[in-house]
Amino acid sequence: MNSQERNELASDGGGMGYLIVHVTTARGAIPLEGARVNILRSDPTTDAPKGDVIASQVSGRDGNTPALALAAPPRANSQHPGDQKPYEPYHIEVSLEGFFKQSYANVPIFDGIVAVQPADLIPLPENERPDSRTPDGERFFESTAPDL
Repeated sequence: MNSQERNELASDGGGMGYLIVHVTTARGAIPLEGARVNILRSDPTTDAPKGDVIASQVSGRDGNTPALALAAPPRANSQHPGDQKPYEPYHIEVSLEGFFKQSYANVPIFDGIVAVQPADLIPLPENERPDSRTPDGERFFESTAPDL
């Protein structure tokens, strides 16, 4: 989504929220530089990405991506319960060579709020190929409740 499309959405009664992805390893102890972060629209009914990548960023030395402006519904939607949700869900994919890929579904972005999404990457065992599975072979989505 380019800046003109964002401005059009904001002028149509919508707002803008912001997203920073904080990429680390070792349970958040070590920031990771150079991780590729792709942002897509999210389909809240299937927990899957919807459409093409709308933004792509790279994490810096501190593990953070630059703040990215994303379209969100107007703040007033949170004042009245009903059919209109007060946030826009986005899908985030984080990858870095030598680590398992991570996906985060339905990350909410609210108008006027800076959201920080932590992304803790797990190192690959030697000679392994990266995919979006954890070492025990199960997919991991932060927005999904664990099956205990």
